[in-house]
Amino acid sequence: MVDKAQARRIDRVARCFDSAGRLQRWPSRRADQELALWIIWSQLPGDGQLEELEINAMLRNWHDFEDYVLIRRELVDFDLLRRTPDGRIYRRVARDMPSDAEVLAARIENRND
Repeated sequence: MVDKAQARRIDRVARCFDSAGRLQRWPSRRADQELALWIIWSQLPGDGQLEELEINAMLRNWHDFEDYVLIRRELVDFDLLRRTPDGRIYRRVARDMPSDAEVLAARIENRND
């Protein structure tokens, strides 16, 4: 269950995604950015390793504001994605999504139906 403040944040972040679930703009508030990162994280494959070129291609396909490097760096900084010291191999970190991120993911997915 989410409270009123979380519901407002979910509404704000939902407006950053189009009807196909693509991120259209990067939220300005840090808490909103983190919520958007959870949505992107949820689209990454949960097992196996990804080469840098593969992760870059995926991230480029999931947004329209032309800064996939920002998203990749933020996923790593927020510990949703880990990379080898040389930055060539990436792996999604197994985590439980917070309830507000689950609500947002469901809302975005339902827009696609």
